[in-house]
Amino acid sequence: MNKKNFLFAAVFFALFAGFGAGAHAQVTISGGFALSKVVDGTIGTGGNIYVDYLLPIGIPLSLGGEAGFDTAKVEVDFGTITEEGRVMAIPFLLRVAYHFDWFPKFDIYLVGKAGGVYGFTDYSDEEPGVGFAFGVDLGVAYYFTQRVGIFAEAGFDDYIITSKAGVRTAGGYGVETETIKTPFYRLATVGLSIKL
Repeated sequence: MNKKNFLFAAVFFALFAGFGAGAHAQVTISGGFALSKVVDGTIGTGGNIYVDYLLPIGIPLSLGGEAGFDTAKVEVDFGTITEEGRVMAIPFLLRVAYHFDWFPKFDIYLVGKAGGVYGFTDYSDEEPGVGFAFGVDLGVAYYFTQRVGIFAEAGFDDYIITSKAGVRTAGGYGVETETIKTPFYRLATVGLSIKL
C-alpha cells in the first residue's frame, strides 16, 4: 500500500469507523421549503434535502451533502419585446457544520458548503448550464423528541449558472448567441429534521 492510499484509509477510518459504536455518531435527514432570489430581485421558491453525519471524534463537527431545487419567474428582455419566463436551478453540495452544543433540545450550528449546480430555463432555446455553488449559513434545529424536530437555515448561498442561448434579435428575424449568467441566491430553508 503506497503512502497516498494509506493516508486515505487512515482518514476514512478516523472519521467513519466509529459510526456504529461512537456515542455521538448520528445521522440526520432534513428536508424543507426554501426561499431564494434571482439577480434581478425576483423571489424564488424551492426545496432542499440534507443528510448530515455527526462525526464520533469528540468535536461537534458534521459532514454531509445536500440537493435541492429552486425556481423563479423572471422577465426576459428580447429587445423590442419582454416575455415572462422561468429559471430553475438544481444544486448538489457538500456540507461541513460546527454544532455549538449550547442547549439540550436546540442544535445551533454554522455550516459551510460548496459544490455544483445545474440550471435551465423554459424560454428561448437556451441550453442547460452548469456552474459553481457555495454558501455559508447559520442553522438552528429544535427537537420535540430525541429524534424529531424542526429546523431553519438562513444565510447566503450563491448559485452561479452560465449557459449559452440563442436569443431573438430586436427585429425578430434572427438569433444571436450570448452567454447568460443567472445566479440564484438562496436565502433560507425551513423544514423537518429526523435523527436516525
